[in-house]
Amino acid sequence: MTGERPPHRTPPHPGCQRAPWKTVLARAVVRMLGWQIRGKLPPQFWRSTLVVWAPKPWQLMAITWIMPMKVVSMQASPEDAESRARETLEHFVHGKAMATATNGSEDDLLNIQQAAAEAKSRLALCAWEPRRRFVHVHAPFKTSAFADRDVHYMRRYFRYFMQSKR
Repeated sequence: MTGERPPHRTPPHPGCQRAPWKTVLARAVVRMLGWQIRGKLPPQFWRSTLVVWAPKPWQLMAITWIMPMKVVSMQASPEDAESRARETLEHFVHGKAMATATNGSEDDLLNIQQAAAEAKSRLALCAWEPRRRFVHVHAPFKTSAFADRDVHYMRRYFRYFMQSKR
């Protein structure tokens, strides 16, 4: 047993990290707009899909800017899990994480979970809380074999932010 053990975590893809000054600048801009940021996506989890609940369109782009790795917004139709998985895999080849907006409906979250499971991606939940002006980034988690459990967890997570919007 003289061989080396494989790394505990998947090492970051060579081109996945964003220049640190860009991340610091983007976070400073979000803070100047009055938002506090809670959490971030560690670089070793570059193979992740960010599921974002954002009441305003600019907030999805802001989430992609404040992450320490390159994040691309998903262009595929929310109803088509197969094209979502294909698009996710295409961007993973280039070392980019994916971000997708959600309205928090069960069907939408199920499609996101199925696409992430097919692409062997982790899910990281992100939400903007307008009442207290927080941006929450949940730690990434692996999709389970039980899609309904993942969807239930995501719905429960986003329900709080939808209620606090009122």
